[in-house]
Order: sequence, then structure tokens, then C-alpha cells
Amino acid sequence: MLVIKLYAYAFLGEFILLYPVYTLLFADAGVSVAEASVLFVIWSVTGMVLEVPSGAWADTVSRRLLLFLGPLLAGAGYALWVSVPSFWAFAAGFVLWGAQGALVSGSYEALAYEELQRRGQEGRYAAVMGRAEAAGLVANALAIGLAVPAFAAGGYAVVGAASVAACVLCAVTALTLPEHRAPRPAGEEGYLAVLRSGLAVARADRAVLRALLLVAVVTAIWGALEEYIPFLGLETGVAESAVPLLVLVVWIGATAGGCWPGSRRGCPTGPTASPSRRRPSRSRPGP
Repeated sequence: MLVIKLYAYAFLGEFILLYPVYTLLFADAGVSVAEASVLFVIWSVTGMVLEVPSGAWADTVSRRLLLFLGPLLAGAGYALWVSVPSFWAFAAGFVLWGAQGALVSGSYEALAYEELQRRGQEGRYAAVMGRAEAAGLVANALAIGLAVPAFAAGGYAVVGAASVAACVLCAVTALTLPEHRAPRPAGEEGYLAVLRSGLAVARADRAVLRALLLVAVVTAIWGALEEYIPFLGLETGVAESAVPLLVLVVWIGATAGGCWPGSRRGCPTGPTASPSRRRPSRSRPGP
């Protein structure tokens, strides 16, 4: 049941119908491409800043609690976007979305590994995480496809409500996950001490610091590029109702490219696939 719950959490976390149309919501609310770029910067910076202590959170706070809170923060952001569409509401939503990514990033992988290890199945970790990623990709594709009729039928209210519902179900699923953690030994460093220790290593070793900055910046930039696809579609005359299909075409191309022979490590279904979460930072550290 553990593996099924992990797959369900990964699926629901990506089953967000708002994904392919939220930039249309920005445009309809009067947000320009330049202002949208500022919003993407806010999103990326939030993800990068909060990603730094995310590993320490996963080591010192209940991982199940973090996995529960993360989707609720994202759902609150989506609800804010749909109910109060404005630049500052979008900015606040991106901060909440970035916080969700940081809370979930290390917690999901760490909880999965330790629970598999407790069952003597740690050798299955890579395969399970690869399939979980595949479940997320399937959910993402289904959400993009379903966004077309849902958006045509009820506009932003329907896709927004469906997205919030998926977040709530994801959070509920988190509560069903097991968590068995050994008591912390006396004298073990707390959260702030662990964070200070990690930052000290990054300051002392320039190679580590450069690697951290490079991964964060490249991931943030790459993750934001695809968000301009709906704007491009609108400017080239694509109807709003057809924009999710355009996003789906690009998604299929990117996924196929990742699974192309010669770049097999990018394919999430292989047994050696590394786990990741979709937004805003897709590459996550191991447990």
C-alpha cells in the first residue's frame, strides 16, 4: 500500500487543470508579458530561497506534515488567483506555490526511502521514484487534456475548482502515508544547526557553492521558459480554448525528447530515473 499511496500522491500533485491556462488568466486580468516575467522571477526566487533549508526541514520536521501542508499552500494560491485575479494576487500565489515545492521536495523522497528501507526494500527506491515521476507526467498530460473541455464549459472557475480539489485530495493522501522515524539521539543537531552547517560547507567550498547556484539558476530559468507558450499562442492567433492543446503538444515533445535514446536518464520510467517534482524546482536532492 505504501507504493500505491506514493503514486497517488505524485499523481494528484500534478493533476492541476489550471497549469495550461493560468497565463491566460494573467493576460485576461491585464497582466502584460513583462509583468508576467516579474511574476515568474518571484516564483523562481521563492523556490530557490526556500529550497536551501528544505533538506533540513525534511530532517527535523514531520515529513508527513510537510507533505500535507505543501499541496494546501498551492491550492490556496490557485484559489487566490481565480477569486481575486490581479498582479499582487498572482505574486502571492507564486510565493505559495514556491513554498509548496520546497516543502515537498526533500520530504517526499526522504519519507519514501526510509519507509522502503524499514521494509527491507530500499533496493526498489529508484524504480518506485521513477514510476512515481511517470505517474505525475501522466497526471499532467490528463490535466492538460481535460482542461480543454473544462475551460470551454466553465472557464477559470471550473479549472480552478478542479485544481484546488486535486490539492486537497493530495494533502489527504499525505495523511495516509506511514512515517516511522527513530527518535533523535541526544545531542543531535537541530534544524538551525543543520542549516548553518550546510551553509558553512557551501561558503568554505567554492565548488559546492558554484554547483548549488548553477543548479538553482538553470532549473529556475528552464522551468519558467515553458510558461510563455500560452502568450506565444495568443500572439500567433490561437484561440484561448485551444491553448491547452498547444501546451500539450509542447509537453509531448519535451517528454519524448527526455526519453530519446542517448538521453535515457531523462526518461522517468526507467529503473535508474531520478525523482523530481514539477514546479518550480524540478530537480530534487535524494534523502
